[in-house]
Amino acid sequence: MADGKTKQQSFLHGSFILIAATFAAKIISAIYRIPLAHILGPRGMGYFSTAYDLYTPMYSIAMAGLPTAISRMVAEYSARVRYKDVKRTLHIAQAAFFVTGGVGFLLMLALAFTLTGNISFLRGFKAFNSNSLPGMICIVPSLLFCCIMSAYRGYFEGLGNMTPTGVSEVFEAAGKLIFGLSIAAVTLSTTKNTSYAVAGALLGITIGEALSTLYLFVRYKFFSEKNLPHELYIASPEADGTKKILKTMIAIAIPVVLGSLVNNITSLIDVAMVQKQLAVAISRSPQYFSEHFKAFIASETVQMAKEGKQFNLLADMPNALYGCHRGYAFSIYHLIPTLTTTLGISAIPVLARTWTKKDMAAVKFNIQTIIRTTAVIVMPCGLGMFAISKGILSLLYNDPNAIAIAAPNLRILGVCAIFAGINSPVIAMLQAVGKEVVPLKNIAVGAILKIATNYILVGTPQINIYGVPIGTTVCYLYIFVANLYCLIRHTGVKPDFYSILIKPFFAGVCSAVFAFGVYRLVMVVLYSNFFATVLSIFAAAIVYVIALGVFRVLESEDILTLPKGDKILAVCEKIRLVR
Repeated sequence: MADGKTKQQSFLHGSFILIAATFAAKIISAIYRIPLAHILGPRGMGYFSTAYDLYTPMYSIAMAGLPTAISRMVAEYSARVRYKDVKRTLHIAQAAFFVTGGVGFLLMLALAFTLTGNISFLRGFKAFNSNSLPGMICIVPSLLFCCIMSAYRGYFEGLGNMTPTGVSEVFEAAGKLIFGLSIAAVTLSTTKNTSYAVAGALLGITIGEALSTLYLFVRYKFFSEKNLPHELYIASPEADGTKKILKTMIAIAIPVVLGSLVNNITSLIDVAMVQKQLAVAISRSPQYFSEHFKAFIASETVQMAKEGKQFNLLADMPNALYGCHRGYAFSIYHLIPTLTTTLGISAIPVLARTWTKKDMAAVKFNIQTIIRTTAVIVMPCGLGMFAISKGILSLLYNDPNAIAIAAPNLRILGVCAIFAGINSPVIAMLQAVGKEVVPLKNIAVGAILKIATNYILVGTPQINIYGVPIGTTVCYLYIFVANLYCLIRHTGVKPDFYSILIKPFFAGVCSAVFAFGVYRLVMVVLYSNFFATVLSIFAAAIVYVIALGVFRVLESEDILTLPKGDKILAVCEKIRLVR
């Protein structure tokens, strides 16, 4: 290359690619989750969620924590034109993460047998969802593929190329859609066993991870020259020793990995606590549950009778309620933090390079751009969920009894999505500027708040499953405020909060109010949830775009960093969408 530099993507350019790919992957995942809920029902989704929630923290270590360390090291080496260190970092990471994958494989296998009460000396352990064990076993091998993938993803991301990560996410989602649904449907029709059908659905996730790993291997093996030309590699200084690189990698990776684990500890907390606390609440007031969830219990009784089983309030109700929360409400809410996590992935190499060069003007610009971009995404989505939660669930699912339980939870999670969504890039920025331990401390406090809230609220009969999203919101509210404060204190950057947070919030409120009004009006006139929800979302989108222009939320510099930014800016200026 003439300029002697590797080809890198700007923050918003890289984010645009990742968001587009993640959005496509999540659309595929929604297509997977929606019919899966129809196939498995609330009880089956309870088994599925228990297995998946055990897997999620392990997955997060491999796909969020580990690539962060590599991405930051590769970005810093690249900024110092030390490309032999870039290659050696990848090779060392591959060996180290293979060991990590093996340890994760064994750990999750042990946890699977322990939590489901299937280890002989733990027979007395009070476990729920022992029917989740086949699914847990089927998803465990995917951890090996995740760790192999993480090395390649971190390498490409550190060089400023987000495309391989984005494409690999689509491979993951497509694999579980095609194979997961097919295996689950065939298994259920042949065995009439919901537990085995859940295992088939989770096996599809493992197949998707394998396909994604294969793609990244081929992408690196045959096309890596585009990212790191041979002449740059030859001209760079000799690489540091393996011991030094590994020591640096561990120093960065351990707090990031622990932070990633604690960040997803809410899933493990829910797996360990929610169903047991629901059982406590039921034992305290079985009559309240029998009366309050009468229609839902009748529906579950019919479904279990088809499998030759009898519904038991204390044994089966906790799992069914948990399935309504995690399988219906939480799966929709989780789309927002997942999308904004991609902004954090893009932010790490960009901010790490400017921080390494001590370009404080660029650091401030990047921090404000990252927070503003994230806020523009999360505000209408989170507030929209709050406004029309029942309509969204009814559009996607056809179980009115499960929807009635999940809708209040989604409404609360809509608020939580704002804090959790912005928090993901803030954590990434702290990691990019060398403060990996800070999020770990803040998330640990948030987890304690989550445990306390779950224990008190979920165990209260009149609150029961509705206490779960309250605990999640309290947890992420604290984490968001604490992390943002620490980022400002460490970098010395004082963001314009009115510009990057308050203006997007006002625009989001406008869109949510219109969404609620249109939904109610159409329901009164046509009494059609489909038309009411679709029209309300469409109206909210139009109002939001107008509100962005009225409040002058976007800046021209943000638009210019996008692909074809000059052309997009010209259109935005014509409609007065930017200032």
